[in-house]
Amino acid sequence: MQRSLAQDSFNMAPSLTILCLVVANLLIPAAILTFASGFFPYKPFLPGLSKYEVLDYGEPPRAPFDKVIFMVVDALRR
Repeated sequence: MQRSLAQDSFNMAPSLTILCLVVANLLIPAAILTFASGFFPYKPFLPGLSKYEVLDYGEPPRAPFDKVIFMVVDALRR
């Protein structure tokens, strides 16, 4: 029995699909680490303790408003 080229490529398709899935799943952690290193930059550790300094600026100014209102608009719903 003679095999055609179409049958050979069909038999190789599952192994190629699995290989592509394995490569894609290995690239996902690398992509997340690359994104996180750029989006969350490294903050160097500063040695020593923080100290409170007394400043002579006087009394803080009076607040111009009595209330604060936070409003969230969700425009992505249909």
